[in-house]
Amino acid sequence: MMENLTEFQVWSMFSSFSIAFALRAIGSTIAIWLALRIASNIRASEEDNMIAKVLGSVFGVLVVYAAFYWQMAYLGYRENIANGLSEMAANGATLSAGAMEFVANFSTASASGTTNILLIIFDLTILAMILGSIWMAKK
Repeated sequence: MMENLTEFQVWSMFSSFSIAFALRAIGSTIAIWLALRIASNIRASEEDNMIAKVLGSVFGVLVVYAAFYWQMAYLGYRENIANGLSEMAANGATLSAGAMEFVANFSTASASGTTNILLIIFDLTILAMILGSIWMAKK
């Protein structure tokens, strides 16, 4: 599909989708903040409401999962754009120095599907903060 596009069209497409992913990142940040606030309020509550704890936990897990999903989707999209630019160069298209650097940094020989360990650690840390606030014993 990318063999019929120009480099400018690829960058325009990448830019448009990057804006959408940035908006999702803002939404994820707000949702994570909300999950942490919910966990904090559950912890501060004097009563031991099991339903609130379960619902708060489910919400926190879903928020962190959705954030991780969009993080990995962006990494996959960036990789696909780099692979497409690489394919364009292999088919004789002349790419700019910036495009070649992008290909060098993000292109892979095959669809990797691998996850970024730093993202996993980051997201698990947020999840631990949410669940810890809800379930750890109060002193």
